Amino acid sequence: MSQSKNTESTNSIRSKKGTLLLIPSGINENPDLFLPKETLKQVFHTTIYIAERARTARRFLKAIGHPDPISSLTIYEIPKKEPYLDLNKDLQALERGENIGLLSEAGSPGVADPGAEVVRRAHQMNARVLPLVGPSSILLALMASGLNGQKFSFHGYLSPKRNLIGRELKMLEQTSDRDKGCHIFIETPYRNHQVFEEALKHLRPSTLFTIALDLCSERQFCKTLSIAQWREFKPPELHKIPCVFILQSV
Repeated sequence: MSQSKNTESTNSIRSKKGTLLLIPSGINENPDLFLPKETLKQVFHTTIYIAERARTARRFLKAIGHPDPISSLTIYEIPKKEPYLDLNKDLQALERGENIGLLSEAGSPGVADPGAEVVRRAHQMNARVLPLVGPSSILLALMASGLNGQKFSFHGYLSPKRNLIGRELKMLEQTSDRDKGCHIFIETPYRNHQVFEEALKHLRPSTLFTIALDLCSERQFCKTLSIAQWREFKPPELHKIPCVFILQSV
């Protein structure tokens, strides 16, 4: 069989399936202001969703002005701590040629959010997977940091135990010594202060440290200083506010 026929065969298989749309949600108020028209258009033509929390998904869909009654939309929840036993059933609409939207809790699906398992299964089904454009606090923070965007790593959350945070920060600093890259992490908002305090305590004075706070809001703040400079500079209120941290040794 020729390559063109192989391509036609593959496209034929995929044309019978629906599309899994990877839908970024807002990372702050007024999410429709930060989503392109094409993304909104795709969302408005979708009536079946998989989300981390149905309640948050409904609030988001209402905020962007979904044209259908929110109560008429189908929203499946990704289990938090159990295996996703209903995944195949929840994706059956793809087999019927219908689209399904994978909704992030905040930002982009599968990036510091659940959803990778859903995407992998869609690939296994030969369904089309379409990532849509929208905000990601991780990339926005990196863009605004002035740190090494050519080589970076994202580490998710550090340890919830305060006595281990300093050790983990030192390990990231040592890794940055070796790879010359920057290292990004996030924290549960009510622990932001303790992360900042441990950074001031354990990192070298010359290490660069970024605080990117409440991005995509009128109150957003992003600043990169050395640890020595941060010890002299009072940051804005960090408590219970979404924040991304980045460090890079120099």
